[in-house]
Amino acid sequence: MKQTDLSDTPPPAFLAGGGEMGALMRSHDWGSHPMGVPELWPSLLKSTLRLLLTSNHPMFIWWGDELHQFYNDAYRRTLGPEHHPAALGQCGRECWADAWHLIGTEIDDVMAGRGASWHENALVPMTRHGNREDVYWTYGCSPIEDEERVHGVLALCTEVTGEVRLREKLKQSYVTVIDSMDEGLAVIQIIVDDAGKPVDYRFLEVNPAFERQTGLVGAIGKTARELVPGLEERWFQIYGKVALTGESVRFMEGSEPMNRWFDVYAIRVGPAEEKKVALMFRDVSERTRTEQALRDADRRKDEFLAMLAHELRNPLAPISAAANLLQLAGTDPARVRQASAVIGRQVRHISGLIDDLLDVSRVTRGMIPLVKVRTDVKRVVADAIEQVRPLIESRGHRLTVQTQAASALVLGDAKRLVQVVANLLNNAAKYTPHGGNIALNLEVEGDKVRLTVLDNGIGMTAKVLEHAFELFAQAERETDRAQGGLGIGLALVKSLVELHGGEVVASSDGLGLGSRFTICLPHLLAQEERTSAPLVTRQERGAGWTALQVMVVDDNVDAAEMLAMLLETTGHQVSIEHHALLVLQRAQACVPDVFLLDIGLPDLDGYALARQIRAVPKLAGAVLIAVTGYGDEQARQQASAAGFDHHFVKPIETAKLLALLDTLAIA
Repeated sequence: MKQTDLSDTPPPAFLAGGGEMGALMRSHDWGSHPMGVPELWPSLLKSTLRLLLTSNHPMFIWWGDELHQFYNDAYRRTLGPEHHPAALGQCGRECWADAWHLIGTEIDDVMAGRGASWHENALVPMTRHGNREDVYWTYGCSPIEDEERVHGVLALCTEVTGEVRLREKLKQSYVTVIDSMDEGLAVIQIIVDDAGKPVDYRFLEVNPAFERQTGLVGAIGKTARELVPGLEERWFQIYGKVALTGESVRFMEGSEPMNRWFDVYAIRVGPAEEKKVALMFRDVSERTRTEQALRDADRRKDEFLAMLAHELRNPLAPISAAANLLQLAGTDPARVRQASAVIGRQVRHISGLIDDLLDVSRVTRGMIPLVKVRTDVKRVVADAIEQVRPLIESRGHRLTVQTQAASALVLGDAKRLVQVVANLLNNAAKYTPHGGNIALNLEVEGDKVRLTVLDNGIGMTAKVLEHAFELFAQAERETDRAQGGLGIGLALVKSLVELHGGEVVASSDGLGLGSRFTICLPHLLAQEERTSAPLVTRQERGAGWTALQVMVVDDNVDAAEMLAMLLETTGHQVSIEHHALLVLQRAQACVPDVFLLDIGLPDLDGYALARQIRAVPKLAGAVLIAVTGYGDEQARQQASAAGFDHHFVKPIETAKLLALLDTLAIA
């Protein structure tokens, strides 16, 4: 292209200024160009060029049928050396041959008088700086026209490649974040009826977590009613209100057809007429069920505490009456014996309740000691029946027992296993109406010893079965509350069986159809039973028996005096001390053979007192017996460490205490 030096010729006024492109237009050899010299250009072109050169916005002109090109400095910056400065005055179809299939039709339409055009973020690739690039533009093409026709096209264009690429990166990052979220995301569109009432919604978008959180597959394009037949109306109402008002909402709601609970945040997106709502949610079914279970457990605990108060208050009435009777009975031996028997029975009842509570406490804390030895479950069954037989007979039940001839050996704590079986038999007896049938079956199946207790009693509902082995579950079995108890027996059964490596299962066909409890324990195969030494029983008094000097130390005056009276009745010499700090002084005067020390003394606890007694040479050989409300292994070890020889749990089993003292008396 030939350049002409026109430095001595004043430039046309409409080409003045314009920076580099203005100078280039002024120095261009237009005389040899089809456009001719600028002075002869149409006034419409001159005025449009003046606008182009004075604008800081990228602008481009195509003029005439050949679409000769003009552009300003702002547009020049978007071109590479492949197009600038050659593009000035060049025919548009030649300059943009590789992109004309994208823009040519649009330019022809504007030239043909079909109106202006506008595009945002349009892809028009171009070659610059030796590379073929995807270049994005936001541009508009307007006709340059007079009353007769369109003479050219004015393009206002901005390259937005950087913005588009940044937006694409942000979008990809957004998608990555959305796809990696644990929360479910969905965009829905509300469907309304002719009256404008929300009746359904359609899923437009969902993220990968949506399926995991809802269990719904292939949701996009489908409606909620299609995916979840019977979905509750409240879902349409909640989301419809968000779409209508634009007010976002956070709520927790459950769906019975989906069997799930959701924590949902809903917000309208887009204009109101589109009725679109974005949802972010999480499946909180497990948390909701756990919270409900905790509320149920708390309710059962409260019911249990009320029941415990009732159960402990019941025996206090006959004890109180018997105590009053003893005060009034005078010397009537029959009344004294009757009142004493009543007090004894009720005290044993209270002791049983407390033992149950302590057992459960120890089991739940993992502190219950098990002495596991080879144990024949047949012997366990016999001992358990012996314990429960009075209750079974008093209610007129028929007990059927079936055991196979072979021994049913397990490695277990015989005392605790007897407690398990006795609990099941006791339950069957209590919850079976008078004159019912109870069956106990024991069999060995391979590596399992299976024991089943069946009854034809009141049975259990599915709800009661679900909680049968939970603490305080008796609160659910209100059908026969008159039978008493704290509702902790089956919880204890389950814990003890599991501590033996076994399992227990409850079943019932429903109310009035009886219950079945099955225990399975690991079977010890072909092992020889280990013989055990017989229990020490109370000795017959003979010539070798000598009364013991016993000191009872207890701050509970009534308890100390009653125990002293019992021991004196059996022939021993007893002294009482209620203050721990006075024990050593008195003991050195009478030198007791045996000390019965309460652990919970106010001035000095029983452990510290035992150590002081052991430190006195004159008393060091005495037998020390701890009397405490704690019977767990830790308490026994603590007592032994303090120097105690024996450990008795309150209330003292007098038969065992007297047997121990008889043994000491003949030693």
